[in-house]
Amino acid sequence: MTRVELKKLSKSQLKGNWKTPVLVMLVYTIAVMALSFVSEFSDSMGINLISTIFVLGLEIWFIVGFANFFLRFSENDGKAKFDDLLVSKKAVLKSLGLFTLMFVIGIVLGIIIIFATSSMIAYSILSESVSTGMIVGVLIFAIVLSIPIVILELALAMTPYIFVDKEELGLIDSIKLSIKMMKGNKWNLFVINLSFIGWALLCILTLGIGYLWLGPYIQLTITNFYIDLDNNFKEISI
Repeated sequence: MTRVELKKLSKSQLKGNWKTPVLVMLVYTIAVMALSFVSEFSDSMGINLISTIFVLGLEIWFIVGFANFFLRFSENDGKAKFDDLLVSKKAVLKSLGLFTLMFVIGIVLGIIIIFATSSMIAYSILSESVSTGMIVGVLIFAIVLSIPIVILELALAMTPYIFVDKEELGLIDSIKLSIKMMKGNKWNLFVINLSFIGWALLCILTLGIGYLWLGPYIQLTITNFYIDLDNNFKEISI
């Protein structure tokens, strides 16, 4: 399916069925904001640590919770329930494994980017050759080094859906399957995400309230993208 077809399908599925997805987004947003608020304004290191752990736990759970909810939503013609956010312990543990893996990779690549750009800046200062061109060059260099992170995130984007849709697969096998499914499809997903920028900018004008509707629209479109990829992948495998 094309990007236009996926978005059209998602809008048709959401039509008349906005209530539950919007409420799900609202509950998630309130929970994250409340925990972040406690962490931000508390002077207790213990409370800050606990609230941070809860936020991370919530994020890890909702990675697979959202995937399961919107899979059920798409498959049942918009009849998903709050219960569909609940997933197995196995799925949550795999989500934790994926989160940890991405965190470690992000840290390593971040250190490389910081070290490389800092070295270039230090060299420019010591050689007294700092210029606008040099600054632009450093920024471009940093962006180029960031590209592998974006590619990796796109390659693993289907992993949360695989965690809940194919629970028999372990963490590594789920990652491998996502990479296979996304081979030749990473650009398509990138463009899909990019196509929502206009709506995101409009949501800013609503003080973020519009994201309660945009979030489900984006999530469902990506869910339908996964379902389409999975169906095509099965046909190729057969």
